[in-house]
Amino acid sequence: MRLYRAKLIELLTDPGQLALEPEHAEQLVGQMEDVIFGYGYDIVLKRMPEERPRATVFGPTHTMASRELVEGVIVRRYTALARGGTVWSEMPCCSRWAHLKADPLLEFAVRCQPCGLDYTAVLVDESDGGYLAVFTIEVDEAPVMSRRRPNARTIG
Repeated sequence: MRLYRAKLIELLTDPGQLALEPEHAEQLVGQMEDVIFGYGYDIVLKRMPEERPRATVFGPTHTMASRELVEGVIVRRYTALARGGTVWSEMPCCSRWAHLKADPLLEFAVRCQPCGLDYTAVLVDESDGGYLAVFTIEVDEAPVMSRRRPNARTIG
């Protein structure tokens, strides 16, 4: 017996629904199957997709291509210790560096101005005296900056 048959029979014999006798419900399900299969269709179990697809994670040594820099991607980068309780971390998008306070409890909003990408960055203590910076890409669209044209005249 197929799994859906039992569910349909249960639904059809439910007093709150059609309240059919079990043998009538089985006959009705059989008729429905004849029509469905007669037209060449099949009944399959539908799997619901996960609410959010898994984020793509790139390692610290991966060189990022611009097509990989989309919203939700996670990029890990090694850090270099700096003065005053801070670290330097290479940006995921280009050769620039982010200057972050060496505190793994903080979350940083980081923007690469030339590339126009926003990130959320956190530091992970690697227990060897160093940190790993984890960047999550928040927006994958370059913002349009408005500015005054050098030879513009006012209207009016």
